[in-house]
Amino acid sequence: MLTKKQKFILDKIRGLRRRNGYFPTVREIAAATGLASPATIHAYLSRLRQRGALLKKGRSWDLAVEPPVAGAHLAVPLVGMVPAGPALEMFESLGDEVVLPEWLAEKGGDIVAFRVQGQSMKDAYIQDGDLVLIKRAEQADPGQMVVARLGDGSITLKRLKRVRDDYVLVPENPEYELITAPFQLVGRVVGVLRRYR
Repeated sequence: MLTKKQKFILDKIRGLRRRNGYFPTVREIAAATGLASPATIHAYLSRLRQRGALLKKGRSWDLAVEPPVAGAHLAVPLVGMVPAGPALEMFESLGDEVVLPEWLAEKGGDIVAFRVQGQSMKDAYIQDGDLVLIKRAEQADPGQMVVARLGDGSITLKRLKRVRDDYVLVPENPEYELITAPFQLVGRVVGVLRRYR
């Protein structure tokens, strides 16, 4: 059984782990919890390890795997629209949440949902109105589907491909042209959800 303070610190660590995709540093834990002393944070980490909430692997820490609670689901924010067509302005806030299936919840890290608008990815079986789940990332492998921000601040959903010494964004619909303009990755697609009517 954890004390109230231990649970508070564990919850902060979980939140940071989920948002960043890695176990937080002592400095990040200090900023999130208001604890100034690294020694105090290390003491809490040790106590949480003794209680079975944390694991120590060499010099690194991680959260202990917890058995799933029956009926518990992980919800992620629906942060906006992502065009599968011409790039549109950055996220229209929808203020809703999407419940992830268990197989996606296990991926961890910072996952958000976008609703697809357009048909440029239809040959990859992503349709207008589908929900795409992306894991925030600044890098992806060629061939992966990604959400990217273009130089004008607009975003788009395309497949990342390498052409000679450069990367381009390729649609999965021959009616659309590939994008060669400079871009920055927002995240890579880890799942697609569709509701059939």
